[in-house]
Amino acid sequence: MKYLLKIKDSIWVTPVFYCSLSVILALIVVYTDINVIPRLDFELPFFLATELDLAKEILGSISGALLTMTTITFSTIMVVLTTYSSQFSPRVLTNFVNDRRTMRVLGVFMGGFLYSILSLAFMQQATFEGEVISAIVAVLLAVLCLFFFAYFIHFVASSIQVSNLIDSLVDDVKDEIDREGDRLDQEHVSVTNLKPEIVEEYEDTTVISAESFGFIQLIDYDDLFQWAKKNEAVIHVTPLIGEFATTSTEVLTIHHGKDVEVPDSLIDNITIGREQNVYQDVDYGLHKIVDVALRALSPGINDPNTAVQCIHYLTEALIKSFKYTGTYIIYNDERHFGRLITRRSSVEEKLYNVLSQISFYGRQDVVVLETLLESMENIAINSTDDVKQEIRTFSHYIYGRFDKDVIQEIDEQFINKRKMQLDEALANVH
Repeated sequence: MKYLLKIKDSIWVTPVFYCSLSVILALIVVYTDINVIPRLDFELPFFLATELDLAKEILGSISGALLTMTTITFSTIMVVLTTYSSQFSPRVLTNFVNDRRTMRVLGVFMGGFLYSILSLAFMQQATFEGEVISAIVAVLLAVLCLFFFAYFIHFVASSIQVSNLIDSLVDDVKDEIDREGDRLDQEHVSVTNLKPEIVEEYEDTTVISAESFGFIQLIDYDDLFQWAKKNEAVIHVTPLIGEFATTSTEVLTIHHGKDVEVPDSLIDNITIGREQNVYQDVDYGLHKIVDVALRALSPGINDPNTAVQCIHYLTEALIKSFKYTGTYIIYNDERHFGRLITRRSSVEEKLYNVLSQISFYGRQDVVVLETLLESMENIAINSTDDVKQEIRTFSHYIYGRFDKDVIQEIDEQFINKRKMQLDEALANVH
């Protein structure tokens, strides 16, 4: 999984794949021109083959045109990245760069150019006899590139629309929540709010610290669980996914017997990188949406409607996330002994991380306050009593931070109406 994650985050994989295909295609077509076409018993139709001199002219023109289109595509990508960074958030750049459609278009143009230039390099008067099909194949590739370019323009125009970006960010979060739910629904996995106690006595405890500094990107829970179960040990994974670890941060605490040797390779099950990613990290996915909302509320942008839209989307993601409210995840063996213990952020932590900054920077916008109260109401309606307790606390927290001096009489009417609806949703919670 670690290597798949690295490949997924590498922008060079798709262009290299298409360039490799173009090299293979060029070799196949050149081989066909040299060894197959001269031996045919029939003459190819005029639209499938060209004379050698004409083929050279066509390939030269197409290679130059495709190189220009590749440059334009790259420049367009850089413009979009600049827009994302300045208008939305630097953390959402990966959503565009790592999109397969972006790199696929760039790969098709690079592959088409590589095919044309290689075919042109192989064309020598002494080698080829009669007509060739290399130029016609290049023309077909150029037409394909033209369709891809039109598609790319449409894709870029859609990508820079903030509603589409927010929708994409929420889809990433919801997908990760589903993956987390599948993991927590396993028969041997339980979730609790209470820190589990170790029922067995162990003679030794081994603490493993991080080998490098960075963010906890990935934890291979299954491998850690299988090792702990096989050796009848208990492993505590100390940090949360997405937390920053230094070389002195304790990441694994292992309770085991004296005869058990803890391998150094156990730390390889925890991937540490320079940047966070959404995989296994729901909180980071939520924070990316919060970043877009904060940028919209900044004086330079001043777009509260985008912030309101972000709050609505965050509400949907939080409702889905709060279906599992436990803080500790326990992997149990066949005897129901906890062998692997990990942490996940609590309801309180999620609400604070999502709402604290938005409520602060939107403290003078009545619409933002009303939307936050509406968000609290919707979450309360769709959540358990434990979550509702936290909602009650955070609704007071949010309202208390708001600048009351900007509230006019009519504003107060709408806010009081929203507060009454929230109180009704929390009526049966004590």
